[in-house]
Amino acid sequence: MYIFIRFLRIALLALLVYFLYRILFKNEGFKFFKKRKKQHPRKRLEGLKKDPVCGTYIPENQAIRYKDQYFCSEECKEKYQTLKDSG
Repeated sequence: MYIFIRFLRIALLALLVYFLYRILFKNEGFKFFKKRKKQHPRKRLEGLKKDPVCGTYIPENQAIRYKDQYFCSEECKEKYQTLKDSG
């Protein structure tokens, strides 16, 4: 029983040292106790554009722009152009 109590005291002391280290040296304060807010799905989609052909979302800076549409690849852009021309 004495060994268990001694182990428990050492474990609690190690936990206290760890928390003090994070507070004092990592400048995190008590942030690690707070729950992080989940980002709303619409916020995650900001800056993403939807390809009208295949329906994938692409970051605006990586998308291929044609007039007012954004495409994930040249193939989708060409398909869109042929659909517009034929229809």
